Amino acid sequence: MVAHGKVNYSWHGNILQLDVFGPFNVIGINSAFEELKKKVRANFFEKWYRIDVIDDETLGCPEVMKTIGQTYVWSLENNCQMIAIVCANRVQLSLLNAFIEKSGLNVRAFTNREDALATINALSD
Repeated sequence: MVAHGKVNYSWHGNILQLDVFGPFNVIGINSAFEELKKKVRANFFEKWYRIDVIDDETLGCPEVMKTIGQTYVWSLENNCQMIAIVCANRVQLSLLNAFIEKSGLNVRAFTNREDALATINALSD
Protein backbone atom coordinates (compact mmCIF):
# COMPACT_ATOMS: atom_id res chain seq x y z
CA MET A 1 0.00 0.00 0.00
CA VAL A 2 1.22 3.48 -0.86
CA ALA A 3 1.40 6.37 1.63
CA HIS A 4 -1.05 9.20 0.97
CA GLY A 5 -0.57 12.72 2.25
CA LYS A 6 2.59 14.80 2.36
CA VAL A 7 4.19 17.09 4.94
CA ASN A 8 7.04 19.57 4.46
CA TYR A 9 8.81 20.52 7.70
CA SER A 10 10.74 23.76 8.22
CA TRP A 11 12.17 25.41 11.33
CA HIS A 12 11.88 29.19 11.69
CA GLY A 13 13.81 29.83 14.90
CA ASN A 14 11.97 27.76 17.52
CA ILE A 15 8.81 27.48 15.40
CA LEU A 16 8.33 24.25 13.47
CA GLN A 17 6.08 24.78 10.47
CA LEU A 18 4.35 21.81 8.89
CA ASP A 19 2.95 22.44 5.42
CA VAL A 20 0.43 19.65 4.97
CA PHE A 21 -0.93 18.46 1.62
CA GLY A 22 -3.68 16.09 0.56
CA PRO A 23 -5.81 13.43 2.14
CA PHE A 24 -3.95 10.99 4.39
CA ASN A 25 -4.18 7.26 4.83
CA VAL A 26 -2.85 5.39 7.87
CA ILE A 27 0.55 4.70 6.27
CA GLY A 28 0.93 8.35 5.30
CA ILE A 29 0.05 9.75 8.72
CA ASN A 30 2.25 7.23 10.56
CA SER A 31 5.18 8.16 8.31
CA ALA A 32 4.54 11.88 8.88
CA PHE A 33 4.39 11.31 12.67
CA GLU A 34 7.76 9.52 12.66
CA GLU A 35 9.30 12.34 10.60
CA LEU A 36 7.89 14.92 13.04
CA LYS A 37 9.58 13.12 15.94
CA LYS A 38 12.90 13.07 14.04
CA LYS A 39 12.70 16.80 13.24
CA VAL A 40 11.98 17.73 16.86
CA ARG A 41 14.68 15.46 18.30
CA ALA A 42 17.25 16.81 15.82
CA ASN A 43 16.61 20.42 16.88
CA PHE A 44 16.26 20.41 20.63
CA PHE A 45 14.63 23.56 21.91
CA GLU A 46 13.76 24.11 25.55
CA LYS A 47 10.54 25.68 24.28
CA TRP A 48 9.18 25.45 20.75
CA TYR A 49 5.98 26.13 18.86
CA ARG A 50 4.25 24.27 16.06
CA ILE A 51 2.22 25.70 13.22
CA ASP A 52 0.43 23.39 10.79
CA VAL A 53 -0.73 24.94 7.53
CA ILE A 54 -3.13 22.43 5.99
CA ASP A 55 -4.41 22.48 2.43
CA ASP A 56 -8.01 22.17 1.29
CA GLU A 57 -7.78 18.39 0.87
CA THR A 58 -6.20 17.55 4.24
CA LEU A 59 -8.48 15.09 6.05
CA GLY A 60 -8.52 11.40 6.77
CA CYS A 61 -10.55 8.49 8.09
CA PRO A 62 -11.26 8.35 11.85
CA GLU A 63 -8.08 6.32 12.49
CA VAL A 64 -6.00 8.97 10.68
CA MET A 65 -7.70 11.77 12.61
CA LYS A 66 -6.95 9.94 15.88
CA THR A 67 -3.25 9.73 14.94
CA ILE A 68 -3.21 13.44 14.09
CA GLY A 69 -4.50 14.08 17.62
CA GLN A 70 -1.69 11.88 18.96
CA THR A 71 0.86 14.07 17.16
CA TYR A 72 -0.54 17.06 19.05
CA VAL A 73 -0.27 15.24 22.38
CA TRP A 74 3.27 14.07 21.59
CA SER A 75 4.38 17.59 20.62
CA LEU A 76 2.94 19.15 23.77
CA GLU A 77 4.57 16.45 25.91
CA ASN A 78 7.92 17.24 24.23
CA ASN A 79 8.35 20.94 25.08
CA CYS A 80 5.95 22.37 22.48
CA GLN A 81 4.24 25.36 24.09
CA MET A 82 1.34 25.72 21.66
CA ILE A 83 0.13 24.32 18.35
CA ALA A 84 -1.52 26.60 15.82
CA ILE A 85 -3.46 24.95 13.00
CA VAL A 86 -4.28 27.01 9.92
CA CYS A 87 -7.40 25.45 8.38
CA ALA A 88 -8.26 25.79 4.69
CA ASN A 89 -12.01 25.17 4.98
CA ARG A 90 -14.99 25.10 7.34
CA VAL A 91 -15.06 21.29 7.65
CA GLN A 92 -11.48 21.24 8.96
CA LEU A 93 -12.20 24.19 11.27
CA SER A 94 -15.32 22.51 12.66
CA LEU A 95 -13.54 19.17 13.26
CA LEU A 96 -10.56 20.90 14.86
CA ASN A 97 -12.68 23.06 17.16
CA ALA A 98 -14.61 19.95 18.30
CA PHE A 99 -11.28 18.20 19.00
CA ILE A 100 -9.92 21.19 20.93
CA GLU A 101 -13.07 21.42 23.03
CA LYS A 102 -13.01 17.68 23.78
CA SER A 103 -9.26 17.33 24.39
CA GLY A 104 -8.51 20.54 26.26
CA LEU A 105 -5.07 20.61 24.61
CA ASN A 106 -3.26 23.87 23.89
CA VAL A 107 -4.15 23.76 20.21
CA ARG A 108 -5.68 26.75 18.48
CA ALA A 109 -7.48 26.99 15.16
CA PHE A 110 -6.87 29.78 12.66
CA THR A 111 -8.04 30.64 9.17
CA ASN A 112 -4.86 32.41 8.08
CA ARG A 113 -1.15 31.97 8.67
CA GLU A 114 -0.50 35.60 9.62
CA ASP A 115 -2.87 35.45 12.62
CA ALA A 116 -1.38 32.13 13.71
CA LEU A 117 2.19 33.48 13.54
CA ALA A 118 1.20 36.70 15.32
CA THR A 119 -0.24 34.62 18.18
CA ILE A 120 2.88 32.46 18.41
CA ASN A 121 5.19 35.45 18.23
CA ALA A 122 3.25 37.19 21.04
CA LEU A 123 3.62 34.07 23.21
CA SER A 124 7.30 33.51 22.47
CA ASP A 125 8.49 36.97 23.52
